[in-house]
Amino acid sequence: MDDVTPADACPAERFLEHGRLVRTPRRQDDRLLVLEHLASRLIAPGEAATEAALTERLTTVSPDPVRLRRDLVEAGLVGRREDGSQYWRERVTAHDDEPGARPGPEDSWL
Repeated sequence: MDDVTPADACPAERFLEHGRLVRTPRRQDDRLLVLEHLASRLIAPGEAATEAALTERLTTVSPDPVRLRRDLVEAGLVGRREDGSQYWRERVTAHDDEPGARPGPEDSWL
């Protein structure tokens, strides 16, 4: 991930340690903030991923990737096929423009 100075850091970072979710916020607003922040780093708007691929990415930021995946779906950030085989980002968030956000399929990785 990109280097971020404390002044540039997203407020969601206070719930993360070295980019990993260490505690789930109790307040609903904080919880949504963290979920949006993580979604922007794990699956880009317009990108689709298999269950296995998304779970592998979630494992890099959470000790419970299945719960995090469920939380992202329930928050309306990630959609899924009924059989759970395919996942995608449902909407753009303010975090998609932050350093470290995953580039969309139409964006250059260079």
